[in-house]
Amino acid sequence: MAPAGDARARATVTVTIDNERDIAALNAWLRRWGPRIRCSDNQGCGCCMDVWRVEAPPEAFSELPADMVAPLPSAPA
Repeated sequence: MAPAGDARARATVTVTIDNERDIAALNAWLRRWGPRIRCSDNQGCGCCMDVWRVEAPPEAFSELPADMVAPLPSAPA
């Protein structure tokens, strides 16, 4: 269980390979939040889209463009 004050959210993060703005945003986000997130292996095709299931502090997701983030149901306690 996460310590008190360490709330976690789950979401799918998707980036289209040819969207340079989204790739730059994702790379900056990973540099900033990387140590505080849990990320699945890439579930996208890799040729046109990358997709990850991510668990992170809720405020982390607000830093990504909204069209890159799809919330997932919370994990059972």
